[in-house]
Amino acid sequence: MKTITGYECAGCGVQRAFHSLLHFRFLEAFKFNPLFVISIPFLLMLVFINFSKNPKLKVGVDRFIINKMFVFVVLIIVFVFSLLKNTDFYKDFITHL
Repeated sequence: MKTITGYECAGCGVQRAFHSLLHFRFLEAFKFNPLFVISIPFLLMLVFINFSKNPKLKVGVDRFIINKMFVFVVLIIVFVFSLLKNTDFYKDFITHL
């Protein structure tokens, strides 16, 4: 997307952020892609709940994830992050961390 439009997508920097996390460089990972770094605890929580032995908890989480409103909110967050990531405010904020 950056080659074609010149704008970064929400996923730009995920691979570099993941590599930094593997080396325990959390601030560097956050600078590459904050949305990815912030989403990891939520994803881990969902994985742990999925492997839990509590069927009511699993069903509740499954209903929550499949809910149209949840999907809509996640898409809005990714869209807003994509827009914000291409602003001068964001770039100035990240460079001053």
